[in-house]
Amino acid sequence: MAKMKPSDPAYWMLFDEFTSTPNPDVYRDYCYICRDPEYAQMGLPLCYACEACGGHVAVDDSVCDDCGADQQELWYQRKAKEAPGTSDK
Repeated sequence: MAKMKPSDPAYWMLFDEFTSTPNPDVYRDYCYICRDPEYAQMGLPLCYACEACGGHVAVDDSVCDDCGADQQELWYQRKAKEAPGTSDK
């Protein structure tokens, strides 16, 4: 994997105080974000666990690689249930 060069405009981000902590439970060998330590070193958002199954969701996507659940859709569904006057009684 190519390392960032000092001429890259984002190079300074490798040396500031911000970092991200990867979630080892969702690491996938095939994911370029999971494999590249510079994403975490720069403090960028990283891949996260699926709300439906706990599987891998790439930070640049909203669909779980494991179960196909769309995280944006799950978020909208949850917010609709939380809205006043929409209880499921």
